[in-house]
Amino acid sequence: MGATIQTGIRLSQSLYERLKRNAKREKRSLNSYITGILESATEPVFPLLDPADFEPDEDIQRLGQTLGDIPQEKIESDPRLKSILAL
Repeated sequence: MGATIQTGIRLSQSLYERLKRNAKREKRSLNSYITGILESATEPVFPLLDPADFEPDEDIQRLGQTLGDIPQEKIESDPRLKSILAL
């Protein structure tokens, strides 16, 4: 994680209490809990591509043949590959 900044936000009392209760339930600090929510809400989304939506031309097919097998752990760890391969 990079450098952090301190900031202030305004919350309703009921939202603040719900956040505190949920953070406690997950045994996390309020800061860690809210940061996690914000991280997941702003994470880039890679849409799944449907291979039926396109027909690769011969150049693309030849390129795919030169790549060889991609290890499953590499595919699982890279959301872009996972999305492209529609796994």
